[in-house]
Amino acid sequence: MSINPNTITAAVKNNNARTFRSITVEGREIEFSEGFTDLHTLSYQSILAGNGFGLEEAAQAVDLAYSIRNAQPIGLNGNEHHPLAELPLSPHPFERE
Repeated sequence: MSINPNTITAAVKNNNARTFRSITVEGREIEFSEGFTDLHTLSYQSILAGNGFGLEEAAQAVDLAYSIRNAQPIGLNGNEHHPLAELPLSPHPFERE
């Protein structure tokens, strides 16, 4: 996931996009930049239609978020990271250059 618009590839910029999202699973890249902004709206519409998540699913999500938040980062290790992870982060919005 690119969080720095200065590091987005020319191909993405040529499509007037400001974000790029992809993940590689078992050597296969899945690019999911399009439609991402509507994800919350679609989820809320499904919940309001009675197709929401139960307590068991919610508990699993909370446990996963807790585990990720409390995990010890290992940094860029070998080649098991996305190439965008090597690029600089965008400056914090409250920091001045």
